[in-house]
Amino acid sequence: MTATNPGHTQADISEQRMECMELWGGSRETDTLLKMSGLEAQVFSRAYGSSEHGGDVYYFSSCASGRISRVLLADVTGHGESVATTASTLRHVMRNNVNMIRQTRLMAAINQEFTRVSEDGGFATALLITYFSPTRSLTLSVAGHPPPLLYRQSIDEWVLFEDSQAESLPFNLPLGITESTNYGYYSLTFEPGDLLLAYTDAFTEAFAANGEILGIHGLLAIVNEAPQDDKNDFIPWLVARMQELNEANLTHDDATAISIQPTGNRIPLRDNLFAPWRLVRGVRESGQQTSGT
Repeated sequence: MTATNPGHTQADISEQRMECMELWGGSRETDTLLKMSGLEAQVFSRAYGSSEHGGDVYYFSSCASGRISRVLLADVTGHGESVATTASTLRHVMRNNVNMIRQTRLMAAINQEFTRVSEDGGFATALLITYFSPTRSLTLSVAGHPPPLLYRQSIDEWVLFEDSQAESLPFNLPLGITESTNYGYYSLTFEPGDLLLAYTDAFTEAFAANGEILGIHGLLAIVNEAPQDDKNDFIPWLVARMQELNEANLTHDDATAISIQPTGNRIPLRDNLFAPWRLVRGVRESGQQTSGT
């Protein structure tokens, strides 16, 4: 099934190419096709109402050699400028850990910093995704967030992330509940042709055509309608399909959807050779979409 929406087309999407040792993201609205050494990502984010900053925060990082690509998606309580401070804190942690391989250590650092700066018991659900391109290994940690959806080209089907595993995906408390939370992780092989969808709850709380809430399984049924001939059309298709089901969909809350796919490209020799120089230079920040430092 193909949905159309003159207000959201691929022509409206900007393109951003990330270099090694770079950080990109924030909390403002965006429609971006992001190209990294190991991954390509589509990022759609819309803030609720007229807020400049939404409660959804997203960051992408690439390590000094381009082998480690990382994605953080967080749904923070609240809206507007108060979220910008939290976004800056998350940006700081991601910046300081672009070369960190250990997923559990980074999740612990993110949670500790978030707990430290959050006010009045604020919390956030989050996903942290790390892709190590030499082994095509994707590692996921979940902090109270809806599970991603995974398209496997080998079976030509979208599935819930935990349904694709031999064991249950470890779900942990949201960020900011307690500093001592130990976050688990799960790893799988992420092959060229596969696609992963991360999203915030505006998509699962959207209405179906019959007026009922979609929920996770309803969203799964929707994405299984999507054409797979061009994966760069997927996010525009999904947003249009949501609005086709009900014009109120994606308008009552911040809404963010991120799709990622492996490029299958080998890391160029020059990226490995220049890695020490990039470590000395430090992290380059581009497309920053938060206020503060």
